[in-house]
Amino acid sequence: MVNSNMSKFKAAMEFSWPLIGNEAAVNFLTQSLMNRRLAQTYIFAGPENIGKNTIADCFAKNLLLLDENKRENLADLDESKMILSGDFHVVTRDLGRKNISIEQIRDLIKMLEMSSFANSYKIGIIKEAETISEQGMNALLKILEEPRSKVVIILITANLEAILPTIVSRSQVINFYPVKTELIHDHLVNDYKVNPAVAKNLSRLALGRPALAVKFLEDKDFYQDYLDSVNLFLEILSNSIPARIKLISKFITSHKGESDLTATVGGLLNVWEAVIRDLLLLSSGNQNLLQHELVKESLLKIQANYSTSTCLRILQLFKMSCSYLSANVNYKNVLENIVINI
Repeated sequence: MVNSNMSKFKAAMEFSWPLIGNEAAVNFLTQSLMNRRLAQTYIFAGPENIGKNTIADCFAKNLLLLDENKRENLADLDESKMILSGDFHVVTRDLGRKNISIEQIRDLIKMLEMSSFANSYKIGIIKEAETISEQGMNALLKILEEPRSKVVIILITANLEAILPTIVSRSQVINFYPVKTELIHDHLVNDYKVNPAVAKNLSRLALGRPALAVKFLEDKDFYQDYLDSVNLFLEILSNSIPARIKLISKFITSHKGESDLTATVGGLLNVWEAVIRDLLLLSSGNQNLLQHELVKESLLKIQANYSTSTCLRILQLFKMSCSYLSANVNYKNVLENIVINI
């Protein structure tokens, strides 16, 4: 019995996982791999950029190399090589499209029904699974109702409620939670050799999402776009309604070339919502919890004009605005309605 336990412990140590965060999910999946007790369908649910995609890729790698005689190749297997193997398929929403189409789901099902190239697992990952069309959801449900040996499907979503309930009921749901700011800070300093002051700002901005902190660090354009979104909102909050309208027109003009401006505006509202939460933290005396500490002075200047009740009203306005965007209301009208009513 002791030797058996030691063997399992050694196998667990050889599985490949990210360095930080999602310990509960990793431990659960490790035990599933060790005991060969695997669900056919998993749903990885949690906020964007919290590590769901990374864990899904690692889980797929570990599945494809589950046999002991393949473990020497573990470090060399990346997503591109897994796709080339024919036993791994990733479904993503096409650029500019609102939904993952039924044709994409049918292609996935066709791949999963084929024989494995190396008698290994057949694995399908669906990113942004909440965007699967209604027809696609129903097509996916059919394959879940007829389980196949050595087939694993992973749905990745930031909105579990948008997944068909009958799919959720047939899946192993694994929830992903924010990582402590201190752990993200130390991860940036120790593993990426980031200056502690920079690591402090990035770990705060990431709000518990280590993958987002790393993206801020490595993608300078993405980081600058985020800061521009924050500063645009601070400028809006500090100006009159006519000036706000002009700022919105300027923003729309500068993004005219994008294929999905509705999605861009949705992301913008997420950033603005976070700024309002910071104003709420300031009004409650919790300055040490600010997400956007790098613009703390600007937040302090406008705080007096935005009481707790006003901030809560604005958050409700944002929630309604997101529902308008989902209902295909023109993004310019949505933004103008916001700046007039905040």
